[in-house]
Amino acid sequence: MKLTQYLMIIVAAVCLSFGGTPLLAADEMDLLNDLDQEMSTEKGSGGGSDLDLLDELDTAPKEKEADALAYVTMLGSNFEGSIRLRGHVFYRDPVDREDVDKRNPVGEALLRFNTWTGNDKLRLTVAGWLEAGTQQDTYEGIFRWPQDKDRQRHYLDLNELYLSFFQDSYDITVGKKIFQNGISTLFSPADRYRPADSNDPMDPKDFGIWQTRVDYYIDKFTVTAAILPIYSPEKQPSPHSRWSDTTGDFDIYDKDTSNKEIEEDFPTISINNVSYFGRVKTTLAGWDLFVSAYHGLNPYYVLREENRGGTTYTIKENIKVGNYAAGFSTAYKKWEFHGETLFNFSYDRKDDHYFTFVGGFTYTMDTWARKIFMEKIDITIEYANEVITKKQSAEGYVESSRKGRLGKNDIFARINFKYNQDLSFQYISDFELDPSGRYNKIQSEYKIRPGLLWTVAAEFFNGKDDSYYGRWARNDRLITALKYSF
Repeated sequence: MKLTQYLMIIVAAVCLSFGGTPLLAADEMDLLNDLDQEMSTEKGSGGGSDLDLLDELDTAPKEKEADALAYVTMLGSNFEGSIRLRGHVFYRDPVDREDVDKRNPVGEALLRFNTWTGNDKLRLTVAGWLEAGTQQDTYEGIFRWPQDKDRQRHYLDLNELYLSFFQDSYDITVGKKIFQNGISTLFSPADRYRPADSNDPMDPKDFGIWQTRVDYYIDKFTVTAAILPIYSPEKQPSPHSRWSDTTGDFDIYDKDTSNKEIEEDFPTISINNVSYFGRVKTTLAGWDLFVSAYHGLNPYYVLREENRGGTTYTIKENIKVGNYAAGFSTAYKKWEFHGETLFNFSYDRKDDHYFTFVGGFTYTMDTWARKIFMEKIDITIEYANEVITKKQSAEGYVESSRKGRLGKNDIFARINFKYNQDLSFQYISDFELDPSGRYNKIQSEYKIRPGLLWTVAAEFFNGKDDSYYGRWARNDRLITALKYSF
């Protein structure tokens, strides 16, 4: 009996050993697979052995380096710019005076660039230009920071460099950026805080100014508050330039400066010369509206005189003012109407108290334009004037900023004739009614190919000697330019 039991146990064991092998093997394989998958999952999720930790430590710096490199390469991928070659020929020689620049024709080259890097929340923007030309005493050095006191153009100018921080309800801007105000099309009394390169007064370039600015969005309203810590002057033509007329000074063109010394009381970087700006903009029922307020340095010079040791000194000074402006723009069918006003309040009566205002319209013609083989004609006409409420009366101040201000009694006009997508013509004018002066420009633009534009223009100046344009009566010229944008 015992022998039979032993035999049965041995047979059962052998059968289980051979018959159950595939099942046990499968179970063991499944277990190994499960272990393998678990290890893979742990490795992918960052958990695991010391080797996994070493891999992470090795990868992290590479990822940071790649991210940093990506922001640098964005500067290249977002790079845009243009190259302009420009020449002009004056029909007559300038007024003869000592060392006046009689070079004719004149040529210049300008390479503009702009780019940015960052993300949806934080962005760095850079813009500027490289330029050179044949004018006398016009180009020198490179950009000056933080304050550019040079009158000359710079061969290299980093005109804008600012950080933008974007949020859902507000944006913050810190750095050097072009600062624009106003709503008018041709002449804007409120847009006076953008200094420009006026070495060629008819071809200005806007300069950026240092600012800390917040734009806050509330429903349909945009509220702007800005601090402008550093005064940025406008660049003026060289004393040798034909644009400086007979006196050799662009600003004091109709004042006798013989036997007098001219100086500039230049605003230094200090807490006393910080300017402040606020504005509210909105669009309501088809009307674009804004109001703004400014406290700070006046971009227009006044003149004061001092006598030192028997010599009279005429001193240019940027005095403190308060500017309060408002404007509107609206459209109706083929018409667009706009207007703007600004009140200049001069502290201590060192300049005039005055209102300056402008009103105008743009009318678009398409049906009638096609009858004269044009695709479209846009006509813009504006009238600007100025009303002085109190004249300058501070002791020692002999000349207000009135002579340097445009829009005292002017009719501005611009007519765009669009023949097709590649060819257009333009007429621009400013008629000074009192004193009588005229500026006229006729221009054509032809797109040779995408990005390549050829421009030809003629400019004419005339009027009384004490008018804004009469002093440039000998500066009529023919201009041509070739511009490639990329």
